Amino acid sequence: MDAAEAALSSAHLVEAKQLDVVAGVPRITLRFLVEETDGETGARHAISAAMNMRHAVERVATVGSLRVLRRRGNRWERL
Repeated sequence: MDAAEAALSSAHLVEAKQLDVVAGVPRITLRFLVEETDGETGARHAISAAMNMRHAVERVATVGSLRVLRRRGNRWERL
């Protein structure tokens, strides 16, 4: 969790963090802000930030799938 948060917070505001264990597998969830731009640029920045976070976590843990979601109104959409 510390590696993930440090990687994201170096460039973005981390609003929330959560560590869950689902079926015996730890799951890190971080909600962070990307500077407001057009939708496509913002999506690229979010994906890039998530990939940087993933690389930081890979140094200390085995990493599974990565999902990057964007909030639109009251729904979360996958990027």
